[in-house]
Amino acid sequence: MARTFGDYLKSLRDERRLTLRKFCLASGVDPSYYCKIENGRELPPQAPDRLRSYFEALGLTEESPEARELTRLASLDRGEIPPIVRNDPSMMGQMPILFRTIEEGRLTDEDLDRVLKAVREG
Repeated sequence: MARTFGDYLKSLRDERRLTLRKFCLASGVDPSYYCKIENGRELPPQAPDRLRSYFEALGLTEESPEARELTRLASLDRGEIPPIVRNDPSMMGQMPILFRTIEEGRLTDEDLDRVLKAVREG
C-alpha cells in the first residue's frame, strides 16, 4: 500500500511522541480537521504556511528530507504534480511526452506500474 500524507504525518508525530492535541496546539490547527487529514478523509493542506506550521510543530526545517517528503505526498494526495517536478523546467518539458505515451496506450501495465512506482518513491 502506498504511503499517504496523513500516514506519514502521523508517523512523524508519533516518533516525536506528540499527542494529537499537542501537535494541533503547536501548529494552530483544529484537532477535528487534523484528525480527518491523518485518516485520509480530508485532503492535505495546499497553503505553504499551513505546511510550514506542521514542519515547525514537528521540529523540521523546510529543507529536511521529512519536510520535502511531506510536501511531495501532499501534492500527490491532492492529485497535483509534486513541486520538485513542477519547478524543474526540464522535467516539465517531458510531461507532455509522458502523457501522450500513456494516452496512446504505448505503455504496458507493467511499464506504467514502474513509472508510477518511480514517481511515488521520488
